[in-house]
Amino acid sequence: MLFNQVKRTIDRYHLLEKGDRVIVGVSAGVDSMVLLYLLNAFRETFDLSLIVAHLNHGLRPEESEREAELVQTESARLGFLFEYGRFNVKEYQKLGGFSPQEAARKIRFHFFHDLLIKHQAQKIALGHNAEDQMETVLLRLIRGSGLQGLKGILPICEGKVIRPLLEVWRREIEAFAMKKKISFLIDSSNLKEDYLRNKIRLALVPLIEREYQPNFKEILLRTSNILREENDYLEKGAEEAYQAITREKKDTLSFKFSAYQTLHQAIQWRVIKKMVTRIYDRGMLMEDGRWAEVNKIYKKLRQPSPSFHFELPHEVFVEKRYDMVYLGRGGRSPIPPFDMELLSPGRTFIEEIGKEVVIEEMNRNNFRNLKEPSNIAFIDCESLQFPLKMRNFRPGDRFHPLGVKGTQKLKDFFIDHKVPKFERPRVPLLVSGEMIAWIAGYRIDERVKVTERTKKIIKITVG
Repeated sequence: MLFNQVKRTIDRYHLLEKGDRVIVGVSAGVDSMVLLYLLNAFRETFDLSLIVAHLNHGLRPEESEREAELVQTESARLGFLFEYGRFNVKEYQKLGGFSPQEAARKIRFHFFHDLLIKHQAQKIALGHNAEDQMETVLLRLIRGSGLQGLKGILPICEGKVIRPLLEVWRREIEAFAMKKKISFLIDSSNLKEDYLRNKIRLALVPLIEREYQPNFKEILLRTSNILREENDYLEKGAEEAYQAITREKKDTLSFKFSAYQTLHQAIQWRVIKKMVTRIYDRGMLMEDGRWAEVNKIYKKLRQPSPSFHFELPHEVFVEKRYDMVYLGRGGRSPIPPFDMELLSPGRTFIEEIGKEVVIEEMNRNNFRNLKEPSNIAFIDCESLQFPLKMRNFRPGDRFHPLGVKGTQKLKDFFIDHKVPKFERPRVPLLVSGEMIAWIAGYRIDERVKVTERTKKIIKITVG
C-alpha cells in the first residue's frame, strides 16, 4: 500500500522529526495533492504542523485560477494555513536570461524559502516521485553530467527539502488518488512536447521501453541509487578535505593553493562547491543552484595563473594571490588612475584608495633608526623635489630599491614581492619630480634614505 511505502521512505531517510513544522508545496496536481493527503495522515504520528504553499507562475491564467481555488479549498477543509504567491515567470526569465523551467524553479525555491523563515518551519515537502527522478537522471545524462547530476534528486536536501514520494511511481500515486477520491487537476503544459523533459517522458522513454528495454525506468532508477551512494562517499571525503584546508574570516573563505592541488580533481570540485554554498547560501537552499559559479572557479584554478581576481554575481569575489585563494563577499571596484599633490607638512586624503597621507617634518637629532611599520617611511628631505605627489602604478615605472644596485622595473618588483596584478593599482607611490621615492608599504628608494649627512627628515604615514 502507498501509505506504507511512503512511511518506509520517511523512516529510511529521516525525512520527518517529531514536532516538525512543514511547508507543503501543493500545485493542485496529483502528486502534491496526494502528498498533502499523506502528510495529513502522518500528522498525529509525527506531531506535524502543516502550512500549504501554492505558487501561481502566471503562465496559464485560466488553469492557474482553478488550481489556486482547489488548493485553497482543500487547505480550508483540512484546517491548514494557506499561503499564496503570484509571480511573473516570463518577466523574471527575461531579466535573468533563464529558461522558463529554470526561472520557475528559482522562483519556487525563493518562495518556499521565504515561507520557511516566516513560519520558522523546519522542512519543505515537495511531491517529486520516482518518475520525476528517472526523467531528471536521463535529462542530465543527455545534457552531460557527472555523479553530482546523475545521482538524481535527493530524498532530503540540506536537511530542509524533503520528498516523501520519491520512491513511488506515478501510476501508483494516480491509483491511490482514485481509490481515496482525492481531487486534483492536470497541468495541460505537461501534455505538450514543448520542453525537453516532456519529450523525454512522452516520446523517448516509451520508445526505449518498446524497442530496447521494457524495464528501462526501473533500471535507470537503480543506477541512480548506486551513483548516489558513490557520490555520498566522495562527499564525505570532500568534507574532510574542506575542513582540513579552508579557513574562514568574517565573510571570506580561503585556502592554500598548494594544499588544494594535492587533492583529487573530484574532491577539488566538491571543495569549491562547499565554499560557494557557504558564501552564497547561508540559510538558503543549494537547490537554488550555483553550479555555474562552481564550474567557473574550478576551471580558473586549473589554468596556470599565479594570480587573478574576478567578480561573481551578488558582490562575491574570487582572488588567487600566488599560493592563497580567497572567496568572499564584497566585490571590489576597479581603482582608477590617480595623481595627487600632497600637503607637506599636512594631511591629504586620497579618495580613490580611501587612504590618508600624513607628512611631518623631523629634526635629525630626534631620529632613531628603529624598525617601523610598513606604512611609515622616513626620508631625507634634501633628496626630494617638492611638491611631492602620490599616484598609482603606470606601465614602464622604475625605481632604485633600497639596498639594491641599480634600478628595477616596478613590474618586476611587484612580481618578486608577490603583489597580484589586480592589486597593483591600489599601491600608492610617493613621487618626487620624476623619481619614485617610496612604494608605500614595501620599500623606499636608495637615493632618499636617511644617512649620517641628513639634516632634516620627513616622516610619511599612509593609513
